[in-house]
Amino acid sequence: MLLNKVKLLISASILAAACTTEPPADPTVMPVPTGPIAKSARGNLRFKGPERLNADFAAALELKPEALCTELGLYPCANAVHIVALGGVDPYGPGLYEAAGVTASATPLVVDRIAWSACTQRVTADLADPNTAVIFKGVPLNGSKLASVDGEEVRGVIGLLTQRILLRNPYSTELTRYVKLAQDIEATGNAEPARAWMQSVCFSVLSSAESVFY
Repeated sequence: MLLNKVKLLISASILAAACTTEPPADPTVMPVPTGPIAKSARGNLRFKGPERLNADFAAALELKPEALCTELGLYPCANAVHIVALGGVDPYGPGLYEAAGVTASATPLVVDRIAWSACTQRVTADLADPNTAVIFKGVPLNGSKLASVDGEEVRGVIGLLTQRILLRNPYSTELTRYVKLAQDIEATGNAEPARAWMQSVCFSVLSSAESVFY
């Protein structure tokens, strides 16, 4: 129980640190007030839980909630198989009628599992039909590589992901980080660096503390 509380506090601390980062001067980034910022009256972070987490992920990537992540292609990850690990209840299985109130040691792994599944689906669908692509549209490719890892289209994808998932524009530091991610992936000699980058940048934003807490 103590270990779970420590993990939750660490996650909250990471998010709190991210929220205090000074906004960049980049004109393409949403301006942030420079004056005093009032403290929240409640000031507490909460893990989204199975239903909200699944729904938010699906809405951000325009995927069907029931097919966002399934085990063995049959059983929903968030609302069935891993519902307890995500803080839900399961009266019909283990007879758990009340939520534990804290995250479990397996919670980060489950969140990553759902986020990776969702991003893989979105990337596969967007690459299969660029005309109906939702996120990765208009990104020029050179075979299996990005035509330009620092191009406007790549930066546009980073911006779109941040807007859809975090409901804000990206900071310049985030743009730099995810552009470098594309460069690093290409440097590894990956057979499909463009696809690998798309999956990775989507996963990074979707599984971030800012995304899974509210």
